[in-house]
Amino acid sequence: MAGVKFYFDEMMNRVSAKQLIQHGYEVIMAIDVGMSEKDDFEHLAYATSHQMILVTFDRPFAGKASMRGDHGAIVCLPTELQVDIGGIVRTLSEFAELYDPEKDAGQVFWL
Repeated sequence: MAGVKFYFDEMMNRVSAKQLIQHGYEVIMAIDVGMSEKDDFEHLAYATSHQMILVTFDRPFAGKASMRGDHGAIVCLPTELQVDIGGIVRTLSEFAELYDPEKDAGQVFWL
């Protein structure tokens, strides 16, 4: 967990961000840092420059980004989790426990 920071794009909800923060994770939401209505790759650039893992439900974007390796990592969650706050928190917590920035940089994780 130490050092894992999540960047939530505009598809993610604040409730799951707050719960992850309560569990000790750093979570930044796009809307809170002036990134509303930015291009997907601008979100990725922001997350990368701040050494954060971009989290999204946007499968088409994650697919395009999988062709690149110039980012920390992207987590693409299944759409059925959009209404499952506990599922989001569990999934990202489990991911954070296994994430190794040296081995996993530049990958897209389809969770």
